[in-house]
Amino acid sequence: MLFFWLSAFLIYFLDRFTKVLILKWEGTFYPLTSFLNLVKFWNKGIVFGLLNETLVPLQFLLTIVNFVVLVVVYLWAKTSDPFTRIPLGILLGAGLGNLTDRILYSAVLDFIDFHIKGYHWPAFNVADAGITISLIILAIKLFRKN
Repeated sequence: MLFFWLSAFLIYFLDRFTKVLILKWEGTFYPLTSFLNLVKFWNKGIVFGLLNETLVPLQFLLTIVNFVVLVVVYLWAKTSDPFTRIPLGILLGAGLGNLTDRILYSAVLDFIDFHIKGYHWPAFNVADAGITISLIILAIKLFRKN
């Protein structure tokens, strides 16, 4: 379980570190390249900002669901092979990063704005990227077995 915990800690640390930097930043928009901006956006909803205009009871429910999913990820990792534990660790650390935001701020801080020719992907953060990457790896592992 060493690599599970190391990958969880690494993604959690990177997520928290970058969010602290963005919180200290006084701006709300900064273009980095022709396709990438820094923004400060509080996502109160779920994936891609869906249900962003939610009520407090839904925020509580999202926090509970997030916690339950993290428990399931941990239990899955305990019974998995070592190579599956790494993406599960990334998933746990990323989920903890967003859960920390939900508990502290009742919203998740997103700050990466990727766009091409005027089309913007919804803003995301390091934890969101970790969740996406870990789920892609887990899906590939699942389909390669079949």
